[in-house]
Amino acid sequence: SKPELVKQWKKKTDPANPQHCPTMGAMIEVMDDNVGRVLDALEVNGIADNTIVIFTSDNGGNMYDVADGTTPTDNRPLRSGKGNNYEGGVRIPLIVRWPGKTKPGSVNGSVISTVDHYPSLLEMTGQALRPQDHKDGVSYVPALRGQSFDRGVTLCDFSHYVPATMNIPNTWIRSGDWKLLRFWFDGAGQEHRYELYNLTDDIGETQNLATRFPEKVQTMAAQMDSYYSKTGALKSNRN
Repeated sequence: SKPELVKQWKKKTDPANPQHCPTMGAMIEVMDDNVGRVLDALEVNGIADNTIVIFTSDNGGNMYDVADGTTPTDNRPLRSGKGNNYEGGVRIPLIVRWPGKTKPGSVNGSVISTVDHYPSLLEMTGQALRPQDHKDGVSYVPALRGQSFDRGVTLCDFSHYVPATMNIPNTWIRSGDWKLLRFWFDGAGQEHRYELYNLTDDIGETQNLATRFPEKVQTMAAQMDSYYSKTGALKSNRN
């Protein structure tokens, strides 16, 4: 980031605040300024009312690198961060400005996946959906209109090792409040290992409920297997 901004943010550092990395604060200020430049350019060119703007990310906050003697971000109460499949690594910002359609300042708590952007943009721009091109995507236009929206079961693969973040190859599936993680061939006998969380009650994924709710594990694991069988998605194992 810009050295002069890092210097300014160092003056605001509060050890009692979990977010106390001045370099990250300065980087966010630079990003914020440049988002403003993009929006100003739309206004200057007279196309702000005819342009959809999406602000999002591809990862949760970085919790393992070191800057200014600390981690760049702190995702608590979420568990872990970038490079990991717990909520700290997969919950990301999503702000959509659709002039004349979205209500400024409104919030919708629907679960969205990044694979949903394509069908959503097709619908927002008045084009026909292309199911063969977005097999996993669901248009979230109802959510943008302030309506209730349920994309159905959401599945997320992160099937490789990331030593820095302690990620073990896994896939999770979410249905409503429930999230099941399958750690591939990670059990004592190389069977799959499972973790089950209720995200409404335990957003930090601290209480593994897999042994308490074996039927829920079985049902959601079957949903996962059904997805792989239906789609023919490639699975690979690493030793």
